[in-house]
Amino acid sequence: MNRILLAAGLLVALAARAAAIDPAAGTAGGAFLKLGQGSARAMAMGHSYVALAEGSDALTWNPAGLALTQQKEVVYSYLRYVQEMDTPLYLAYAHPMGRTVWGANVAYISASGFDVRDANGIPQTSESVQVHDGFGTFGLARSFWYEKLFLGGSARLVHEDNAGALHDTLVGDAGVIIKPNSVLSLGFAVQNFGSNSSNVPAITRGGVGLRLGDFILLGLELNKASDTSTRLGVGGEFQVPEEYLEIGQLAFRAGWYNADNLGQSYSDQLKGLRLDRTSGLSFGFGLYTSQAFGYGLALDYAFVPFGALGSVDQISLKIKF
Repeated sequence: MNRILLAAGLLVALAARAAAIDPAAGTAGGAFLKLGQGSARAMAMGHSYVALAEGSDALTWNPAGLALTQQKEVVYSYLRYVQEMDTPLYLAYAHPMGRTVWGANVAYISASGFDVRDANGIPQTSESVQVHDGFGTFGLARSFWYEKLFLGGSARLVHEDNAGALHDTLVGDAGVIIKPNSVLSLGFAVQNFGSNSSNVPAITRGGVGLRLGDFILLGLELNKASDTSTRLGVGGEFQVPEEYLEIGQLAFRAGWYNADNLGQSYSDQLKGLRLDRTSGLSFGFGLYTSQAFGYGLALDYAFVPFGALGSVDQISLKIKF
């Protein structure tokens, strides 16, 4: 445990050191791949998910977690981002075949309402600029060593249509999760490799997960994208004991991600919650029941204050069968 605490301290120190402005900021395409769409649970836990990824959610965080899928599952997720950007379509599917699991997902991201100006900075009120981006992923993972080692990989096609400028890029992900015991989980993933970083940002993730008893789960992740500084995410999940519920499970989540300071929000809602000056905190909950007409049904929600930009919401609906 002392070694784990020491490692966590080093990660915090590294993240603080990396807080300075990164000269590579804004140099990569495909920035929408860093939004965190596909898993409200991961977003609520401050992006600390590389060692905790499981099921179809793992396709966008760590493909090794795909091997932890116990049942076939279908997921729909909706992300409402800032500046009129949202993901009206995100679908994922995972299919276990013994120790091997395959999965796929597809996402569509749209944005409109841009402030269009000419070379002299004069607003072009007659211009309408729209962005239509998306990606599709196919992944494969397998468990080894009596389900203590999980390896996974995936291929992703990234499509960008930025006001008519089209780009299609094929990239890959690879990941590993190690679970030496029922308490500790270690995760590492390399994402979006195989292409120039000017097209798609390459991302490296590493982290640890701790399960404390039956009801508390903690996560910590350090990640580095090719066009941003190193980021630290920490999060926790508390599961309400099942004896307090008639059916199903209820979990509450919170996290922190060392995002940039985004200023103050003037939203009355955020002011009332005292979250108008908040940047980096995240909150959420999850509901699960195995008694929904013979299927397993999970509902996850995440809420993230974004300072002067407002707030971000994501909701995920998962069916297991």
